[in-house]
Amino acid sequence: MKKILVVDDTKAILKMAKFVLNDKYDVYLSNSGELALEILNRKPIDIVLMDVDMPDMDGVETVEKIRQMENIKDIPVMFFTALASKETVQRCMDVGMVGYIVKPYKPEELLERLEKFFETTTYVAPENGNGASEDQDE
Repeated sequence: MKKILVVDDTKAILKMAKFVLNDKYDVYLSNSGELALEILNRKPIDIVLMDVDMPDMDGVETVEKIRQMENIKDIPVMFFTALASKETVQRCMDVGMVGYIVKPYKPEELLERLEKFFETTTYVAPENGNGASEDQDE
């Protein structure tokens, strides 16, 4: 089963995404960019659904950090946000987004976009995230 990491600072969005995606995918949730990076270090994720507008570290900044992580720098990221300005879309394109969904979205639209993505992608998630072991001593 494909693994999806949903990153959003709004609890209701996370709950809705889990409800919509849980039947077809393994879903991991993160309410911040920092937590998303921790999850990506430990779990083999196939795609990240990333909110753009978050406090502390926004979605684009989070993806910039992901692109510096050797094992997962090529992980597909689909942004979803209420911010659909040209500037926001350009920022997302600059960090290599594979898609963009404007909130609020219809659940079937999200499922359809993910199905199409998985039909065409060649990305294979690293077996153990960014290579860090869960029980590894640091």
